[in-house]
Amino acid sequence: MQLSAEKEESFRAFLHKNVTVQLTNQAAAETGHVHEPLIAAVTSIVPVQAKPMDFTDEYGTAATTIRAFYTALHDAQGADAAAMVIPEKRTMPAFSPSNLTRFYGSLTDPITMLDIAQENDSTFIVHYHYVIKSRVCDGRATVTTAMRDGRNYIQGIKAMNGC
Repeated sequence: MQLSAEKEESFRAFLHKNVTVQLTNQAAAETGHVHEPLIAAVTSIVPVQAKPMDFTDEYGTAATTIRAFYTALHDAQGADAAAMVIPEKRTMPAFSPSNLTRFYGSLTDPITMLDIAQENDSTFIVHYHYVIKSRVCDGRATVTTAMRDGRNYIQGIKAMNGC
């Protein structure tokens, strides 16, 4: 596939990822100047939507660690949740046991992990729900994991929709 310099730069973020490509103006190559059997205009490239995992899909993956992390948050057990995070991040405010306990213990409706989908061996998309005061969060986050000494840990969490 050949892309213009402008398109190539905007699609660079999708390098080495599973994607869905939408095309228009598909046509068979008709001249000797075209070196591919199909020519088309690329209108969009989007990440493949990962399929939610069920419990049996989770076995042997880092999803079990992620599920344990969100269960501990649901129960406002900050120390248990922090134990699922790579050691060097446990002293950061976002992952400290006391801050996790304080924030998740103050929720009107505790955080609940609704589903989890695996993007690759170390990246998962988590869908969760919680209520704080009158604000409802129906959120998604990208959770990255790391293997250390044969055990999976959470390396980072990035909210996808602001909550």
